[in-house]
Amino acid sequence: MDEKEIYVILNPQAAKGKARRQEEAIREAMGNNTTMVVTVEAGGAEGLAYQAALDRWPIVVAAGGDGTVNEVVNGIMRAFAAGAPKPTLGIIPVGRGNDFAWVMKIPTEIEAAVALIRSGKSKNIDLATVHGGNYPEGRWFVNGLGIGFEPLVNFAASKFKRISGTLSYMLALAQVMINYPKPYDLEVELDGERLEVKSQQLSVCNGRRMGSAFLMAPEALCDDGLLDVVYTNRPLRPGKFIPIAKKILDGSQLGLEEFTFTRVKEARFKSRDHLLPVHIDGEEVSRGCEEISIKIYEGAISIFA
Repeated sequence: MDEKEIYVILNPQAAKGKARRQEEAIREAMGNNTTMVVTVEAGGAEGLAYQAALDRWPIVVAAGGDGTVNEVVNGIMRAFAAGAPKPTLGIIPVGRGNDFAWVMKIPTEIEAAVALIRSGKSKNIDLATVHGGNYPEGRWFVNGLGIGFEPLVNFAASKFKRISGTLSYMLALAQVMINYPKPYDLEVELDGERLEVKSQQLSVCNGRRMGSAFLMAPEALCDDGLLDVVYTNRPLRPGKFIPIAKKILDGSQLGLEEFTFTRVKEARFKSRDHLLPVHIDGEEVSRGCEEISIKIYEGAISIFA
């Protein structure tokens, strides 16, 4: 593989700014002929990926966390909608949670992640879109979407300035438990089937893990053309949630009667009472919206994995 074919986008703010320290190591691993740009503003990776795809770079690499991967994917897909070919996506995981890299078995060691890209071994995976909240026109996501308890924990974890990784999510979980969320009275539509649900936690996943350690959808596959929908099917008391959170850590929650699991191509959720907090790939969709819709697109992007 020619180094000149590779365009690397580094988000130095990933992992609470720790990714900045990895710049030299990434440059050394990638080689002197590789083009690497560093984002200078929040959301900057999307614009850089968009331009790289328009300029027909064959390989675009996201060096950062799940949020950086999300931005790069959205830039690539926006350029594709404008008529550009899709480059192959590479990931160098130097972020806080690196959940999607874990799902794709991409090494966290920089040299090993770069070696995987250089191997040329790639596969097609699914992507999904969400419409609603801050993105009425739609937003792509690669790993998963959460409603209720999960995004509240994620939002709390993002406020810790010096703590990252699993510890930040554990501390955020304890924080959210103090202001325990009420159940949402939901109208749910799954591949056209309508039902009513009272739930505090819903996950719609392409990948298996979110929140740095939690197997929100332990059986999800990124290349099956389906989204795994996992949700609590009844209101849960605070004393019940902590034991359940422990089950989510090892993915054994699907065996509990309090959980429902299904696979779909499209889903819609509408709250009939209080507004919904929503995230995708660890990034905010809304702190409170009434309705969102989700759709999967099979084999939408190629990734080194």
